[in-house]
Order: sequence, then structure tokens, then C-alpha cells
Amino acid sequence: MDLLKPVVRHLTFDYFLRRDGYRIEPFVNELAGSQFRSADEIRDLQFKKLLRLLSFCRDHNKYYRERFQQAGFDPSAIKTLEDVTTVPVLTKDDIRSAGDELFSDGYSRGNTMHNRTGGSTGVPLHTYMDIPAVSFKKAATLRHNTWANLTPGDRLAAVWGDTEKRQPLRARIRNRLTDRAIYLDTLKFDEAHLARFVAEIRRYRPPVMMGHAHSIYRFAEYVKSQSITDVSFQGIITTAMVLSEVERKTIESVFNSPVFNRYGCEELSIIASECEAHEGMHVCAEGLFVEVADETEHQPGRIIITDLVNYAMPMIRYEIGDYAFTQPGICGCGRGLPRFKEVVGRTADFLYTPEKKPVFGISILDTFVIHIPGLKQVQIVQDRFEHMDFYVVRDISFSETTLSLLRKNITDIFGRQMQADIHFVEQIAQTERGKYRFSICNIPTEQLP
Repeated sequence: MDLLKPVVRHLTFDYFLRRDGYRIEPFVNELAGSQFRSADEIRDLQFKKLLRLLSFCRDHNKYYRERFQQAGFDPSAIKTLEDVTTVPVLTKDDIRSAGDELFSDGYSRGNTMHNRTGGSTGVPLHTYMDIPAVSFKKAATLRHNTWANLTPGDRLAAVWGDTEKRQPLRARIRNRLTDRAIYLDTLKFDEAHLARFVAEIRRYRPPVMMGHAHSIYRFAEYVKSQSITDVSFQGIITTAMVLSEVERKTIESVFNSPVFNRYGCEELSIIASECEAHEGMHVCAEGLFVEVADETEHQPGRIIITDLVNYAMPMIRYEIGDYAFTQPGICGCGRGLPRFKEVVGRTADFLYTPEKKPVFGISILDTFVIHIPGLKQVQIVQDRFEHMDFYVVRDISFSETTLSLLRKNITDIFGRQMQADIHFVEQIAQTERGKYRFSICNIPTEQLP
């Protein structure tokens, strides 16, 4: 019996939210009811929020006011959600170029929450949210978590980079008192750490596991190879990468648990999640208006998202860089929220040490992009277990210190036997769909462990 759960759920969880200035209760109540409204009612709600946001941006955001004028767009003239497509898409490069110019009147770095990410592209991106927007997104995450049987106070098995160890003491204490997560560090995906994670799961019995889709699959493969049969969950939340059907079936079989796939990003927080019916991923439509542009029966469309709740640094028609198929009709669960059938993107290859230990690309992205000043973009291409090429686009702050830190991190992660050639380039080639890949493994499949 978990005696600490009710204490966390009714005391420490709320305490830390309120201490940080977040008030999520109104949004929790709103989202609990709105999810079961009809599709038309949800679209009406979206339209009201969109009109309010566009009018605000016209009056209080210079960047968008000029953008609207250049496009000949009048917020007061829109009649449907689709009328917003007159506004040009907002790209990641637009955000990087605009910087603080994207802030609305009265907002700055000092009164907003900072998000930074390298995404799957290897290029850092900095965005900001106002406190009510963060509160809304925390409430949305709670709702989507409950679909996967994860509620406040529950223990959690997390398959990520071990964020707890990188946090200051106060944050680690908070994790113990609220998040209650045990970690499988994807930077240490070897047999010793896998065995330790199994032991921790046996001891703590978390009801839900959450993490990178392919990393959870590899953990499932390990559990299967060891003939372990006593590790199971009430729900498994997979995210950060495309989840293949083979991976899903393996994970569900090994852990005797349903998989709840999820899609999100740092810039927008949670975007879409599976519910208990497992008939696609429901978009968090009360806070986002999602377009899937140029979709055909056999070709996924571009995902373009307008954040309906963030007024500090509005994201209007943000082209996230991924592709998706939509799912028509109403889900068997009865929710009126629109759905993705499949999201295409979020691919980051595993890399390998000379000892053939896998290193998950997303896990090291921040190490090479965010935490080393002077690097504008990085791509790692591995052709042999003992050799890889680093393609680096420098920014104006690049120095010998940058190069030293880069080489140190390569050694720390891949070991001294790794031969790494660093190439300075003006730009890194895109894929046919216009995306960059941070990590590429060209080692023949038959040679992989």
C-alpha cells in the first residue's frame, strides 16, 4: 500500500504549484468537462479563443501587428477557424530571428517561463510562456495523464536522461515529494543500469512508465531477454519518437500493459495523446488549434499549430516541422476532441560506443547543442562503432573553449576509443521533408547488437 500517495496528492502537489504561482484548478475543471463536448462545440470554443488571441496580438504585439498588415489580415473579419490560414506560417527560424521582438506588451523574460530545446534538429530554440498558459498546460497534462492511469501522487518509472541528477538539491527534493520518479538514464543504457532499473521497479511498483518510445522498446527487449515476467504497469506512456507497431506490440506484450502514445514539444507542451480507446491521439484542442496542411490519403500533412492560451510570446500558425495523418470521425471513448491517426517525424537514431553500447540521440542533444556555447547546429553521423563524424555550424561566440568542451563531451559519452572527426560547415543538409536530423547511424543493421 502506498501510504505517501494521498499526502502528495492532497498536500505537497498543490503546495508546490501554488508556491510557483500556478493556479490550475479552474483549468482542471474546465478540461474535465470540455473533452466530452461535441466536435462542433469544441470548434466554437476554439474560435472564440482564437478571435480573442488575434485581437490581442493586433493591439498589443508589434511583431504580429506588422505580420498581419503585411498579409492584409484583419482579425475582426474572420468568420471561421480556417480564416487564420491567411497569416503566414511561423517557422523556427522566424522565432530565432525575432527573439525578444515576439514578446507582447507587458511581457519579458522576467515574468514568463523559459523553454529551450534543440528538438530533433540540433538547433537551439528559445520560447517563453506566461504563467496562466503554463497553468493551463499543466492542467492539460494532468488530464492526459489520467487517461493512462497516472494521477498526482503516483510513483512513476521514467525512461529519460536522468534529469534528477542534473537538478539542484531543491528540485531533487521536489521530485521526491511530488513527481516520485525513478529513472532509467538513456545515457547509461547498459546491462548494469537496466538490471538496476528492474530492481527499482520491483521495489517501488510504479503504476505507470513514461519515456522515449524506442528506449522503452529497448528496455522491453532487455526484460524479455532476461525472461523477467514480474514487471508490469497499468499504463505506459511513449513519447519523443515515432512508435512503430512492432515496438508497441512488443512493449504491451512484455509488460502486460496498454501503451498510450503521446505527442508534444517544449514550445507548446502537450499536443496530443491516446485515450483508453486507442483510436488515435486526441489533440488538446481547448488550448491549441491544429492544422494538418496538404494531407492526402497516402501523404501526411504538415503540422501547423496556433497556441490559443499563450499571450506572452504568441505562437500563431507555428510550423513545428513534423507531419501527420488525421483520424476522421468520433473516437469510441465519446470525446469530441480531434485526433491524429499517426504523427510522422521525431526520428533520432541511436548511436553506439566502440563497445557497442547504444546511446540515444535525443538524450545527448542538449549536451552538444544547448550546453556548449558557440555551437549553432550539430549533426552526428556514425559509420562504424569506433568512428563518427561531427558536422558543426559555428556561431559568433565559437572559440577554442567550445572545441575543447565538444571533444571532452565526446570522450565522456563515447569513451576514449571513439575516433571523432569534426567538420566545420556553413549549413547541414535537410531531409526531403525539410528537416534536419541530429543523429544518423549508418552502421549496417545486421551489425547492430
